[in-house]
Amino acid sequence: MIVTCPNCSKKYQIAEEKLDGKSRRLRCKNCREVFIIHPPKEESASPASAIDERAARFARVLASDMLIYNKDAVEQARDAGNLSEIMAGEIERSWQLWKSRFPEAAGSEGGVKLFRGSLKDILAGGDNQFDSWKPE
Repeated sequence: MIVTCPNCSKKYQIAEEKLDGKSRRLRCKNCREVFIIHPPKEESASPASAIDERAARFARVLASDMLIYNKDAVEQARDAGNLSEIMAGEIERSWQLWKSRFPEAAGSEGGVKLFRGSLKDILAGGDNQFDSWKPE
C-alpha cells in the first residue's frame, strides 16, 4: 500500500503484512513528521447487500409500527382471518413509503417478497395471511 506523509507529501510503499492489521506510527525520512498509518479496511459486505439489509430493516419497522398503532384492530383481524383487508390502507401507505426509499428493491420480485415477509412475520405473527399479497 502507498502511504503519504501529511506534512511534506512524500510517498512510501508499505507492505500490508507489516501492519499486521494494526495501526502503526511512521516517521517521515524527509521531514521527520510522525504520523499514524492504518491498515486498509476490509470489505465486510457488498453495497447491494447493505441496501438489502436497510430495506429489510425498514420494512420490519413499518410492519412493527402498523402493529403497535393498530393493536386491537390487528388482533381482531388476525382472529377473523381478514387482516390484509382490514389493514389494506395502512399497508398501502407503508408500501408507498418503503418504495420511495428503496425503489430499486420495490421494482423486483425479491423486494416484494421481502416486504411481504415483514408483513407476515410481524403483522400477522407468522400466519400465512399475506402469502398472496402484492402491491397495487
